[in-house]
Amino acid sequence: MRRFYALALALILALGLASCGAGGEDPQINGYTEYEPDPEYPVVVGFNRARVEFRPTRVVSLHPSLTEKIHDLGHGGKLVGISDHQSDYPPSLVHLPRYGVAKMPYTQGLLRLNPHIVFSVEELPHGDMIALEYAGITLVILPFANSMAELEEVYLGLSTALDGLTSGQLIGELFLRERLRRPIDEIAASTAGYLPLNAMYLRHLDNVATGDTLEGELLELIGFVNIARDQRGGEFDPEYSNIPVAELDVIFFNPEHVDPESFNQSGFLQGIAATPIHVDSIIFEHQSLRLLGQLEIMAQAMRAWHNPTDEDDH
Repeated sequence: MRRFYALALALILALGLASCGAGGEDPQINGYTEYEPDPEYPVVVGFNRARVEFRPTRVVSLHPSLTEKIHDLGHGGKLVGISDHQSDYPPSLVHLPRYGVAKMPYTQGLLRLNPHIVFSVEELPHGDMIALEYAGITLVILPFANSMAELEEVYLGLSTALDGLTSGQLIGELFLRERLRRPIDEIAASTAGYLPLNAMYLRHLDNVATGDTLEGELLELIGFVNIARDQRGGEFDPEYSNIPVAELDVIFFNPEHVDPESFNQSGFLQGIAATPIHVDSIIFEHQSLRLLGQLEIMAQAMRAWHNPTDEDDH
C-alpha cells in the first residue's frame, strides 16, 4: 500500500497538481480562479454521464460499496455523509452522518449539507434527483459491476471524478494495476498447476454466481471451474450444465445467508457431497479491495484440496 501511494504522489507531483487543494477546502479557492481554471475539470463520468464542474472536496456515498471504493482510492477524507446501510467498515468513516439509500434518500438533509457530489449505484426517485440538480449538487451513478471490466470502470469513474481528467485516469490505472490486478494475479499464481476443481458460489440458497456475475468470473480467474459458467441471471438449472452437479467439488457460501442444513432442501443440491467452504458474501457484494481476502480463502481451499497435509492451509 505504501508503494502505491508513493507512486501516486510522485505522479501527482509530476503533473504539477500538488497545489490543487486538500480535502475540506472550498473548490473556488483551491489554487485556481475563473481566470486560471483547473485544467483537470470539468469531467463527464458515470452511467448517467454526469458533468463534474470542479474538483470536489465534499462528497456523499449512498451505498457501502462506493464508500469502500472511495476509501480504497485514498479519498475517504472527502466523504461528509454515507448511507444508512453502511456497516462498521471502514471504521474511520462510520461516525459520519447518514443520508438514507438511493431508493429513499434523506434529500432535505443532503440539501442542507450541500455536498459537491452524491455518488449512487442507481437513480434516485425523480423528485429527489430534480431537487439535487436544482441545488447544484451533482449526482454520479456508478452501478454494481457484473465483471472485472465493469469493476475497473467504476474505480476509474470514481478516480476521474475525484482527481480529474488526466491525473484521475493515470492514478486510477496505477491503482488498478498495483492494488487489484497484481494481487489477483498473485493469488491465481498460487494455484497454478493444480488440477481445476469444480465449484459453485451460492449467493443465497437458490441464487448462484452464474457466468454473468463478478463472483463467477473471479472463481475462474483463480483456477476453479464455475459449473454455472454457461448460465445467466443467478439461476442454475442442472439440466443445462455442461458439468454434472454430482461432480461438484467445492461449494462456497456464507453461513449467515445459507444454512448448510438446507442444502438438501434445494432442488439441485440434494445429496451432493461437495466440500463446503465459508466466505463472506457481503464483502463480495461490496466489490471493494476487501474481496481479495475472500479470494485468498478460496485459493487456500484449492491448495488444501491438493495438499491436505500442508500446515499452511489449516
